[in-house]
Amino acid sequence: MTVDWAGTLGQALKAAEDQLGGRWPRVRQSATFQIQALVESAAALERSKGGLSPDEYELVKRIQTRALSGILASYEAIGIVAAEQAAEAAWGVVAGALKTATGLTFIV
Repeated sequence: MTVDWAGTLGQALKAAEDQLGGRWPRVRQSATFQIQALVESAAALERSKGGLSPDEYELVKRIQTRALSGILASYEAIGIVAAEQAAEAAWGVVAGALKTATGLTFIV
């Protein structure tokens, strides 16, 4: 199944925005750039479909969510917990799309 990655990007941005609430406008530009990278990584994983192991998936997930969380936490108004929650929310959307695209059951 092919995923609408542009739509997934919009949903992931909304998920992060929902987590950050009124703090979103301060981080929108940087967060958008990093969430785009997160979605592009997932699209690349879709193209490799059967070549992804659970360990490789966990590595990509960890790298991408930490990168986004790190960017968000660098803003004074965003605490570490809020940054991690926003990163996990965005990844949750992307992971759902990736699971649909690949059918890999270990994706969460």
